[in-house]
Amino acid sequence: MITMLVTINISKGWDTWSEMAKGLEPQMNEVGSKIIWAGCNADETAVYVLVEAQDPSFMKTFGERADIVAIREAAGADVSSTTPIAQIGNYFMG
Repeated sequence: MITMLVTINISKGWDTWSEMAKGLEPQMNEVGSKIIWAGCNADETAVYVLVEAQDPSFMKTFGERADIVAIREAAGADVSSTTPIAQIGNYFMG
């Protein structure tokens, strides 16, 4: 299991993006992944997501699936802007 911090540009704001992300939870769980934490910048044009997955290929195998891309894009996510920032070794939620 790996944990990655990624960023994605968004165009429809935090509420639209976060509702979409919550809606994708069942599909993510089916492939053994989950969002641990997500937040956005002050002007709601980018999100930062701490995601747990079986391996790094999750970004391609799930995040770029045609059906998932359509859902993400409809919520204002610029799928092509998805950028891994770092693989996270340890963290705590305070």
